Amino acid sequence: MTVTPAVVEEEPTKKGLSFKLPLDETEMGLVAGIVAAIVVVFTGLPAVIKGIALILAFLWGMDSVRKTSKYGLGTGVPSIGVLATGFGVVGALVGLALAKYGSIEGVAPAVLVGVILMGVIGLVSGILSNNEKVIAMKIPKLERAMMELGMAGTLIILLECSIVTGSLNFNAVVNQVMSTGLIAFMFIFTCFGLLHPYNACLGPDENRERTRMVAVEIAGLICAFLGFAMIILSSFSWELGSIVSVTISSPWKLWNGVSLLIFGVAVWAYFFRMFIKACMDEAYETVGTGMIKTIE
Repeated sequence: MTVTPAVVEEEPTKKGLSFKLPLDETEMGLVAGIVAAIVVVFTGLPAVIKGIALILAFLWGMDSVRKTSKYGLGTGVPSIGVLATGFGVVGALVGLALAKYGSIEGVAPAVLVGVILMGVIGLVSGILSNNEKVIAMKIPKLERAMMELGMAGTLIILLECSIVTGSLNFNAVVNQVMSTGLIAFMFIFTCFGLLHPYNACLGPDENRERTRMVAVEIAGLICAFLGFAMIILSSFSWELGSIVSVTISSPWKLWNGVSLLIFGVAVWAYFFRMFIKACMDEAYETVGTGMIKTIE
């Protein structure tokens, strides 16, 4: 008897899917990781450039969630997205605490220590999760995926903090991100950006290109939110320590916020439309049910 081997490669792009990046999961991770790391280090770059790096980091993180969850985690899809964001917050705080060491004006390479640390912790947690004597989840490539989730999550949180504050000064982040409550919104939206794409497209017809559209769409929405936050915060003065006080009401910060808001709305609108069109084109049949009927 001849048994046909299972096909493990990605399915070809279907009708209606026009969003095609010629990058597999490994290439996506390398490109996104390198670009995001460079943009994080150079804190003086315009907010839109940071927003582009943020989108790439979300695509990398989404790929890792998809790679891990497609083996049947079910309700573990949201959980692993939250775990990646938790990795990111802890790694970002470590990187911010070390940012002052070896940094010069507008360049903070020490923040990458937090990214590397979360990569190591993610790798160890993946090894323990798959170990026969510990949790024994037996998920293929879980070790690598957990390492990537830790690194991508940390880069995302660092980029978001850098966008809002225009720097990676620890006191600036505490005052403008933590004390204002922005960290709560950043945490929730980051979780959705990582977990929701695969969760929303979950099913037998899930494919990477349509799932990627949702990731970019949410990343654009986050950029719009961060741009709006920058506009609101641009007229405040912040106490960055016991000695120095800085006013951030500069036109540069204001226009950074405006440009990021416009960029985010444009990205969200374009990719949301692409996602709806892809769903309509791939659906067997589309039925308009109208308003929900009520029983009289």
